Amino acid sequence: ACTSHELETFIAGLPKAELHLHIEGSFEPDLMFQVAQRNAIDIPFETIAELKAAYEFHNLQEFLDIYYEGMRALRTEQDFYDLTWAYLLKAHSEKVLHTEIMFDPQAHTERGVAFSS
Repeated sequence: ACTSHELETFIAGLPKAELHLHIEGSFEPDLMFQVAQRNAIDIPFETIAELKAAYEFHNLQEFLDIYYEGMRALRTEQDFYDLTWAYLLKAHSEKVLHTEIMFDPQAHTERGVAFSS
């Protein structure tokens, strides 16, 4: 038998695949806060600490509430680039060798975000 630390270390070293990832769902609190401020989008969190605390989900609806707040903040090509790059850096650090990223342009174009963004 191994300790939980040994098991975590073993799993961390394994190559991984991430399937059916909606890129907006990978929005980390720090970046979401930064993008919302950059785009002058009001989100219901005054500080990054408040936003991080909201990431303690207890059910699907709580996750979706944050997911849609993050989507509202995404407006420009730079926003989508920053989101994707942050995910790719994290995936690389976690030894993700294959990822299937989903993107729902209609969720953004219906908010007035150009498809070319």
